[in-house]
Amino acid sequence: TLNDGMKIRGDINICLMGDPGVAKSQLLKHISKISPRGVYTTGKGASGVGLTAAVIRDPTTKEFVLEGGSLVLADMGICCIDEFDKMEEADRTAIHEVMEQQTVTISKTGIHTTLNARCSVLAAANPVYGQYDGNKKPTENIGLPDSLLSRFDLLFIVLDKHDPEHDRRISDHVLTIHRYLPPGHKEGAPIREFGTLHAFYLLNDDAEGIEQETPIYEESTKVVSRNTGTSQGGGNSAQYEIFSIAFIKKYILYAKNRVVPDLSEEAATFIAQSY
Repeated sequence: TLNDGMKIRGDINICLMGDPGVAKSQLLKHISKISPRGVYTTGKGASGVGLTAAVIRDPTTKEFVLEGGSLVLADMGICCIDEFDKMEEADRTAIHEVMEQQTVTISKTGIHTTLNARCSVLAAANPVYGQYDGNKKPTENIGLPDSLLSRFDLLFIVLDKHDPEHDRRISDHVLTIHRYLPPGHKEGAPIREFGTLHAFYLLNDDAEGIEQETPIYEESTKVVSRNTGTSQGGGNSAQYEIFSIAFIKKYILYAKNRVVPDLSEEAATFIAQSY
């Protein structure tokens, strides 16, 4: 908020446009868990009122009440929207106000109010032709209207390059997740995330008390490859220092509330010339 009362959006909206199979959905789910307040939803399973707000009738009092959607629940956080290109055009139009004004205005059935939706929007979408066509312009590959693209501050194009060595590492990683069983896990039961990392990490978690300090790094963490007991580089198991999720959450919250960056004159000139 400026001195004259004018409000400027301070949250950044990001769009990931890329080929299928590049782990966009996994990235969005992990970011929603790392964020101090994160909401994950999909474009095909969400409607305009489900993202903004809906007016419903209370079953007890029979009165109309207002229920916030995903963007309202993600206030002061981040809202991850997967399959953004699969949304209906009417539903995408409903979030225009949220992405620019960061508010949701409701005028339905005698309810006139404005809800805060001060959140960043992280969207993932696929190109028009399924996979990104390098022979066509970016505007021809991106099937989103200009009115919506202008509300994204950053647009990343994620390509699935055909590299045998890279594909081999991905297959090794996927097989590691499905072949490794955590200690005490029953064979045949679905592997779910435990601790603060995924199931292909070995964790040595002690009993955590409420008054204990948040550990910066994970304790006794080893990355296991397909060959049980060996690291990704081969040979003996390697030890990696990995930040804990609880520490990252506190770090993000502290940086967002306490750190006030100052835009220098050189940076402002560079941004203006690039734009």
